[in-house]
Amino acid sequence: MFDTQFAVRLPHAVWIGGLLVPALLATTGVFVYGGGVERTLHSDVRTALGKAGYHGVVAVDGRSVVVSEVSPRAVDAVRAVVSDVNGVGGTHVRAAEPEQLLVAVRGGEILVSGAVADDAERRALLEAVRSDGHRVTAALRLGGLLPIPPVVIGRVLSAALSAKVPDVTTTIHNGQVVIAARVPDEARASAVRDAVREAANGLQVTDRIEIGSSAPAGDLNVQALHDSISRLVNGNGAIRFVQGTTAYEGHGPVLIERVGRMLLVAPRASITLVAHGTDQAVATKRGELVRDVLVGQGVAPALIAIETRPAPDGEYDPVTRQVDVVVR
Repeated sequence: MFDTQFAVRLPHAVWIGGLLVPALLATTGVFVYGGGVERTLHSDVRTALGKAGYHGVVAVDGRSVVVSEVSPRAVDAVRAVVSDVNGVGGTHVRAAEPEQLLVAVRGGEILVSGAVADDAERRALLEAVRSDGHRVTAALRLGGLLPIPPVVIGRVLSAALSAKVPDVTTTIHNGQVVIAARVPDEARASAVRDAVREAANGLQVTDRIEIGSSAPAGDLNVQALHDSISRLVNGNGAIRFVQGTTAYEGHGPVLIERVGRMLLVAPRASITLVAHGTDQAVATKRGELVRDVLVGQGVAPALIAIETRPAPDGEYDPVTRQVDVVVR
């Protein structure tokens, strides 16, 4: 039995701050560890979305979770998945806007870069751009939105290929199709313009076709290539390593192989691998691992430089344990 004779009356502030508040937090299952709660929620939400087959950019503020860049058809399902995660206090889901789609022909390679809603749309797009005599390299982020249907994209590509030159770039965004190429004569230029306008199905067509000898294959707009690689890598979990190690986390090796194939269409571009890690030795080793995979895909070693970004305060932030690819 508790002996009231020895009971000590606690001051009001001690009662509220020292006993009642921790008890209330315990009943809600939330324990305050600074940024630890947000890191845990971020990881749990990413895991739940991955298991459910959904994609999006996750941001956590306290117990509120925002998931952006979500396929419009998946908004309600993503909201339900996130709301069911233990510890989430509020959920906001933002649908993705249609992104720019780049379709470039470089010799025998067709490069397709942009965002698709899901695997089914990705397969439909790849089928639409398939062409005899060309290999297709796809840098497609899941969870986005195509600007036009895959079948129309296929028709636009066929029209671009009618130029019969090794270097053609087509971009589709905001209701507009832009085609850039260098063709040998005005007759060829007129034929390509007419073919693209017919295939564009009413979209505005901006003509950047020039008359003259074709540029050597591989003269891709380097900034556009860098942007495409960044969207591919950052939209699929980044090239990241397990904390404090040189073991890959997530889809690192697959991402690097796809980046390597993309780099082949611009053989004169220089590549800088910005490697993060606990110290310089770890960062350097991570950069070398990524470099070796790129070289295995056919990228010239002389074009690859490694810069290190040590993180002496630890690798709690995922950015401090990844390797970024910069194309110049």
